[in-house]
Amino acid sequence: MIARDKLEAALGAGPWFRALPSDIRAEMLETGALRTIESGKYLYEEEEEPSGLHGLVSGILHVIGLSADGNAVTLGITRPGDWTGFLSCIDGLPHAYSAIAREKTQVFSLRPADVTRIFERDVASFRLLLAPELVIRRKLGRYIVDDVGRPLAQRVAARLGDLGRSPFEYPVGPIAPLRNISQEELAMSVVATRPRINEILRDFAARGLIELGYGRITVIDPDALDLFAREG
Repeated sequence: MIARDKLEAALGAGPWFRALPSDIRAEMLETGALRTIESGKYLYEEEEEPSGLHGLVSGILHVIGLSADGNAVTLGITRPGDWTGFLSCIDGLPHAYSAIAREKTQVFSLRPADVTRIFERDVASFRLLLAPELVIRRKLGRYIVDDVGRPLAQRVAARLGDLGRSPFEYPVGPIAPLRNISQEELAMSVVATRPRINEILRDFAARGLIELGYGRITVIDPDALDLFAREG
């Protein structure tokens, strides 16, 4: 178990929960339950029925989707303070993607019925639930527009920024170190080969943009990385 004040502080590390009205935060804390997801296990899987809303207390989740040829593509990384499950809570449809723990992960989960009760009482409350998905739609639109014709190295730089930031923060925030993501996963997310990704990452490291470690990519000059992603 974890004390309520520590739980609220952990969830409040993310911008969405921190900005909620105090009465809604209190109701969520009274209603939800803590769960532990072991490394390599799924919090939810693509095409499963809605599982509710999940806030990360510790650990890390990768949100992945399956391509038409069955390859897993990393769409985003969820860290402590971030939440996942918004889309299925809003439309009531099965999960469009999967969320898998990349290390032992603790989540605070609300059942779909509780999410409905808390956030669908009036229009203002529902807009709070809808807001994170609107951020994702904005980012997706910019990603599609900006990546048309962009050279691969710039796409990799942009993807490193995306994966290192909170998926629901707009404008974008700081870039966190990337842990437990393979070069193969990064290659799949930008439609490139692993050797080419390795070459680009080594070039970024030589430029002083990133630092490479075992199972870790740390962005050490985020402003320069963002500039390279925009201008090359």
